[in-house]
Amino acid sequence: MDQVGKLELSWAQGYNGDQACYIDKDVICYLCGNNVKFVAEDGAETVFKFPGEGVGPLAVHSLSRCFAVAEQCINPKIYVFIYPTFRSMSVLEGGAKLEYSKLFFSSSDYLCSLSGIPEFELTLWNFDKGIKLCTFALSRDNIPTSISFNPGNWRQICVTTEKTITLLNIEQSNKYYVMQPSVIQFGHYNWPYHRRIRLPAVDPEMEEYDEFDRDIPTRASTRMTRYTVDVPKAAKAGLVGELAEKLDDIQDETERVKPVSQVWTPIGDLYLGCAGGQILKVDSEQYRGKVIYYPPKIPDAPDSRMSSAGFQRESMVDIQQHVPDVSQMILDGSVDCIGLHKRGLYCAGKDGTIRLVDVKSSDVSVIEQCNMGVPITSMSFSPSYRRIALGSSHGSLHLYEPGAPESLKLLRNLHHGEFVSIGILPGNEYCVTCRVNGEIQVWSVDKGHLISSVSIDMPAYSMACSPLLNVCAVGTAGGFIYYVDLCNIDEPRVVERVRVYEGTVANLVYQDTGAYLLSASEDGQVFLIDGRASKKFKPLAHTETRPTGVKGAVQSLASYTDTSGTIHVIVTHNTTGNRRSGANYLTYFSVSEEVIRDLRYNCNSLKYDFKDKSIRKVTLKLAVPSYGVAISEGDTVYMMAQNNKKIHQHNLPKPEELPSEKTRDPKELEKLRMEPVAEFPGHQLPGGQCLLSPHHKWLATFGTDGSIMLRTIGQMDKTVSLTPHDYRIGGVKAVAFAEDSQHIFTTGFDGVLTCYSWNPPLSGRSYSPTGLGKAKSAMEAARAKKSKLMTSQKEENDVIQGMPEWEPERGTRPTSEKQQGTNREAREKAKRDEALERDEIYKTPTPIPEDNSTWLQVQELESFKEEDKQYAEIKKNLRVSIKDMRKTLQSMLRNNETLPDIEQLNHHEFDLDIEEQLRLQAEADLEVERVREEIEFENLAKMYLREMIKRECWDEMVVKGRAVQAFNSNLEVSNFPMRERPKETKQLLETVTKRRQIEIAEEKALEDKPLPVIKKKKARKETLEITTKLVPTTADDEGGEGEDDDGKEQPSTTGSLEGGLPDSDRIGAQYGGGSELFYSQFELHAREQKVNQIVLLEDAIFRIKNLFNKEFDELFLKKEQEIGKITDKNKRIKKIIADLELVEEVIEPTMGIAEKPEILLTVNDDEVKVEKFYTPEQRKEIEKKKKEEEERRARERGDNIRERALVDMMGGVLEIKKEDELKMDIPKPAFMSQKEESEWSEDEQKAAKEFERRVKELQEEREKYRKQLEAELRKNQSVIQESMAGFDDMLNTVFMKKIKVMMVIYQEELKILRLRYSLLVEEEMETQENELLRLFEQKKVNKQKATQTVQETRKSVDAFREQYDILLAEDKVMDKQFKKEFQDVSAVQQDQLYRFFKKRPRALKITRAEGDANMLPNPFADRPSTARTNAQTDSYMSNQMTDLDKLSNCPEGVEQSVWDRLCRYRMEKVRSENLLKSSALVLAEMNTFLGKRQEEDERLRNDIDHIQDQLSKLREDRTRFNLNLEVQLLLKQGQVEVDAGTFIHDYKDSALIHRSVVEELNNNIKGLGESKIASMVESKDFRKGIIQLEWEHKKMLMQMEDLQNKMKDIQFMKVTREIQLFLNSPDYEGRKQGEVGKLEQTILQQKQIHEKNIDERQKQLKELERTIKQRENENEQVLKELENLNVSVYERRHIEEVNADRRNDSGAEKRYQEIVQRRKLVDLAKAQAQEVAVLRAEVERLRMRTFPALVQVEH
Repeated sequence: MDQVGKLELSWAQGYNGDQACYIDKDVICYLCGNNVKFVAEDGAETVFKFPGEGVGPLAVHSLSRCFAVAEQCINPKIYVFIYPTFRSMSVLEGGAKLEYSKLFFSSSDYLCSLSGIPEFELTLWNFDKGIKLCTFALSRDNIPTSISFNPGNWRQICVTTEKTITLLNIEQSNKYYVMQPSVIQFGHYNWPYHRRIRLPAVDPEMEEYDEFDRDIPTRASTRMTRYTVDVPKAAKAGLVGELAEKLDDIQDETERVKPVSQVWTPIGDLYLGCAGGQILKVDSEQYRGKVIYYPPKIPDAPDSRMSSAGFQRESMVDIQQHVPDVSQMILDGSVDCIGLHKRGLYCAGKDGTIRLVDVKSSDVSVIEQCNMGVPITSMSFSPSYRRIALGSSHGSLHLYEPGAPESLKLLRNLHHGEFVSIGILPGNEYCVTCRVNGEIQVWSVDKGHLISSVSIDMPAYSMACSPLLNVCAVGTAGGFIYYVDLCNIDEPRVVERVRVYEGTVANLVYQDTGAYLLSASEDGQVFLIDGRASKKFKPLAHTETRPTGVKGAVQSLASYTDTSGTIHVIVTHNTTGNRRSGANYLTYFSVSEEVIRDLRYNCNSLKYDFKDKSIRKVTLKLAVPSYGVAISEGDTVYMMAQNNKKIHQHNLPKPEELPSEKTRDPKELEKLRMEPVAEFPGHQLPGGQCLLSPHHKWLATFGTDGSIMLRTIGQMDKTVSLTPHDYRIGGVKAVAFAEDSQHIFTTGFDGVLTCYSWNPPLSGRSYSPTGLGKAKSAMEAARAKKSKLMTSQKEENDVIQGMPEWEPERGTRPTSEKQQGTNREAREKAKRDEALERDEIYKTPTPIPEDNSTWLQVQELESFKEEDKQYAEIKKNLRVSIKDMRKTLQSMLRNNETLPDIEQLNHHEFDLDIEEQLRLQAEADLEVERVREEIEFENLAKMYLREMIKRECWDEMVVKGRAVQAFNSNLEVSNFPMRERPKETKQLLETVTKRRQIEIAEEKALEDKPLPVIKKKKARKETLEITTKLVPTTADDEGGEGEDDDGKEQPSTTGSLEGGLPDSDRIGAQYGGGSELFYSQFELHAREQKVNQIVLLEDAIFRIKNLFNKEFDELFLKKEQEIGKITDKNKRIKKIIADLELVEEVIEPTMGIAEKPEILLTVNDDEVKVEKFYTPEQRKEIEKKKKEEEERRARERGDNIRERALVDMMGGVLEIKKEDELKMDIPKPAFMSQKEESEWSEDEQKAAKEFERRVKELQEEREKYRKQLEAELRKNQSVIQESMAGFDDMLNTVFMKKIKVMMVIYQEELKILRLRYSLLVEEEMETQENELLRLFEQKKVNKQKATQTVQETRKSVDAFREQYDILLAEDKVMDKQFKKEFQDVSAVQQDQLYRFFKKRPRALKITRAEGDANMLPNPFADRPSTARTNAQTDSYMSNQMTDLDKLSNCPEGVEQSVWDRLCRYRMEKVRSENLLKSSALVLAEMNTFLGKRQEEDERLRNDIDHIQDQLSKLREDRTRFNLNLEVQLLLKQGQVEVDAGTFIHDYKDSALIHRSVVEELNNNIKGLGESKIASMVESKDFRKGIIQLEWEHKKMLMQMEDLQNKMKDIQFMKVTREIQLFLNSPDYEGRKQGEVGKLEQTILQQKQIHEKNIDERQKQLKELERTIKQRENENEQVLKELENLNVSVYERRHIEEVNADRRNDSGAEKRYQEIVQRRKLVDLAKAQAQEVAVLRAEVERLRMRTFPALVQVEH
């Protein structure tokens, strides 16, 4: 095959929405499978075949017009190509081990790459020189979401992840580069270096706080003292290292923003778009950010209220009024792509809308938007920023002009999606593809242009193009095949839809001539369909291809038509259920023209299922499971092996090699295995398909490895391979040959369509001689086939063009097959019931095909109709017989109802359908069995749970938990349930006991042996004494708390402060917990001591509980005895009550469930309230036992001699009791009842008196005995009450003891908890110390590296400074050597030449034409890149120097040779100056780098010092914590003099002192108080006399003053006229009455005048109201006129404003640009002034270095 030539890529189509970038002013490029596609705005396309191994990420440099593509392989490379020549610019190696995940260019000569697994490194390259500059390792936890260079400063890179935003600053020292990260902080909080910085929350209302800022009250101050240890969360969790650093992120439950896109501004700031629609702004200088936009919250639509219709309508109105307009909002997913324009920030995302956002103002708003209709996943500006390329994941590319929303233009719409298949239309000019979504696309073969497309609106699973006519068949779900007319390529249409079978149409293959179409269903049915339009694409017949009794799916389908027209079909099956394991069965058959002409004869029935004999069907088992299948002439089959990388060739067995059809046994065929006859090299990965070329000479195999292998049938070992698709995505999906086999079309799972050609039109190549012959044979075969089918093709195309376009039915609502079946069953049931009512035989109607029936179902119905016609007479006779039988049964039923009940039969016995009865019974039995099994499983689970609970809570308890209840109250005392102590606990206790005994013995030995140093012993003794004095312990016994009789203080509880006190002085010892092994609480410093103390305390608690349990057992036995005694007495009480015939309640105490919990473990039959279910076997056993019991009782009721003798001789009892005698009445004489009293005789009267006497005595005896019984009853009842009360008192005593025991246990458990808490704190502090040590070592290593870097950098700076000094000296030497170089000229000419030598061209001023700054939409136009500026400067200087070197500038009298020498010398000088300038810049940069490294070294040193301080503080806290022990005390209430807080006492600022100190202080206070009171009493008495005298003196003075005032009043009193009138007038009162009358008349007159004035004022008010109404009417008229005038004024003003804007827009904008330009120039001047100042300082420094140092040396 390799002799034919080499396949080369002609074109490729496909776009999945990845980044599409401008590479030229009007050219867009993007990845297209394994290729790079270039699309111009005018539609021109170019495809570049990437030469590397696999295609990785793509990056485009629009300024340099180059692009970079990374490989996808082990140790991948990055290739940089120049557009449009596609010349390789450089190859970058060593940046990754497995893959690259991202590439991006800077605005200059730098490329950055991000590697994937396993290193995740960011690598900086100089792509022009192909040099790797530096790397930076990123975190492996967070995958970067966006990365980009700063367009104005290539030394800044922004990296965003879902949790962080990092700025990388690239620092350079000559040829050494390094990336320094700076994390962006948000909010007002400055996070420390050891904390993770968090992004802002999604919701602005969420509060940001830090755990160290929270002031939460804790109980630390009560547990310890003022020295509270603060332990970080990580130490509490026991985490060290990376896990400790990640703890904050793990515990952070706040939903935070997730940056997904970014864009730089000209001033170096950043705008970030987040997944939730938020927009962030970052200041790259201060490394701080803020959220400038939050998406608004869209309220959910409220639920409709159904209370009333009116209320519901009101709710709907409210909904419509409150639904906001989201078109002007930036919502979730709207900023996935952002770009900066001079007009603002353009945002686009999943909602398919591009928006221009105004981010300059404080209120972010949308000022422009355009809806594209599809999700936007890519956005790129053109180099001029006049157009935007928008890419969508739906496969479309759009062009948009900023500022013109109506300018949206569709550039490409390829409908991205997975391809199903590909086919070639007759004529070899167009190819057809089908996607999964049902999109049919037509492509041109020569250019690969998308001509047209049509959708069938259904998911597609297969497709095939007819070789006969311009039709393609598309298979969908449900067994539908759609036929698309492609005669008119520009307007394809669906002309027919046929439903062949149920299920998915996954396999469609046209026969070579196109006359027939083959389809295989999932259940193994292969259908033969007429592929001609004149036959309406009618299905013809079908056959079953699966092995008998085996279920499986069809794997592949292939066919071959020989010269006689016989169709050979081969089908492979997979019966394992796993399609990946390959096909393991093969079925082949052949259909000849004779068989097709007489289908009725060659089919088994009207279902048109082929006879196996007619089509010679054979099924064989494959020896090797395989993929794909292809059959060629000679019955040669090719398949791809599953277990090895080989292509297998098989030969189908000939008929004579198979068993004869008469004696053929299916089992013999199953034993036949199809073995391969040859093997050839295949593909690297399992899976794939085989395909033969149209002339059946070439075989193509393709699979999941993404490669296609072509070979000729004659030379299978020689192949031609190509890799059009990536194996990581799934490889090749489908392959198709052109009719002449000169083009090969491929589709992959990546959604890309490619075309490869043997002789591409643009390559200018030709075939080899051998290849030319093979190509001619293929073309001749295609030409012959075309001429053969030309006539029929034209006829069929005319037919299909005349067919109307198929449209789905829209009038009726489609119903599912299940609904149709339900409706049909309901109709049949109604007809059946109607027939029963009429007493007729129901006749099943002839089935009618449903609207959506398959062809197979229709054929089945046709066969049913044929059977109905054939057996119509027989069915009629059967119906008559059934009718007669029915009448007979009805008469029997009527007779049965007249019979007696005992003779009647049940209705089910008249049911003649025994099988139905058995079936129903079987179903019922199965349901019963299922329910029984479920119940058994539930019972089993409950039994298991019960056993687990019983074993855990009962069986493993050595002491079972129970309680004792009081008789007369609700008091209850329970014991302590106890488990058996494990063996490990006992061993630990034994170890601790022995260790503690050794320690005590050692302490005693040290106390007995005097120490050599007396001072130390004395100091230790004093310390012990002080410690003993500071122990305020109390005793808590029944008498109270305090001191004992001897006045000696007692320890509070077990394990208290003094370990050497006797057990009798401890409460714990009183309850069985005493021990001499306890430590004093002031001695628990070491960890071992605390652990030992915990073990000893647990043992003490165990002993206390055990001792109490013994007392409890005695109490429990006591109650059992009391209950036994009460039971005995109750027997007598019941007998007395029965004898006395009293109605009294007898107290019968019993043990309850709490006292005997074991009764809960057994369930008695009387506790079950439901009836017990017995199986038949159990019922038989119960009846048998019952019968035996009755027989035994019958035998016992026989002739019993002993009982009969006892009854006859002694009345049935052995002893006669007194109460029995008293119960017997005296018999009354007979005459007393027969005669009257007057008729009695004397003897009878005596007998009557004797009878009365005896009766009276009997009554007296009975009354006496009754009183005895009552006395005995009360005595027994009182005894029972006394015994019960006595037991209750005993129980009360035990209850009080239980309370004290529990108090002791709780105290000891509290001690254990405190000790364990202290151990836990020690562990946490140890963990914190380990973490600080780890950080210290890490910082130390970083410090060593930083110090080494500083030293190396200083060395390189010094070396470079020496080189710079040398260059500077050489430059000065050149200036000085000028005269020597030109000694051969005169002095005048030398001066002239020197002036020309010093002459330099003016510096380049980059200016743009007037108006360009205003018109350019590029936001970075005012800040060109450094590389572009340097290139322009170099070009300008070169041109200017060339102009200066021209001979026309030579001064007169100077020879040309001298001038040329001057030009060369000047050029050398200029080069030296340029080199000196660049060296100076490099030196300044190196100094800056050195300064930053020194700052970093200093920062690391400060961090190390800070960590050391933390370690020192932690160790101090640890020492203080171990020494500042927690002591648990029992104090009297009066001894606690600390004010209680809100909940508990706060002992933080309290002191523990001895009681004697307080008592002594109180006595002193009392004495001083008494003396003070005595002196105060004496002073009070003396002061009292003084005060009394002063009071009397003051009283007299006041009396004297009062008398003087009275005297003055009398002397100075004035006599007024009123007084005189009163004194002189005899009738003063009458005079007063007259004056009052005059005043009343005056008031009445004034009232009348007032009313008159009111009437006048009311009249005036009415007049004013009338006038106001007139003025209001006039005002309304004026307002109407004013509105009209305002409208006119506004219109005039609007017109004037528009005209004014048009006249003044350009001038205002121009002035604005001039102001901006002037401002920029001022900034530039300031920057240059600063730079000049720096350079002057540097010159001064260098000048000072050259001065001689005259240092006066002191001797």
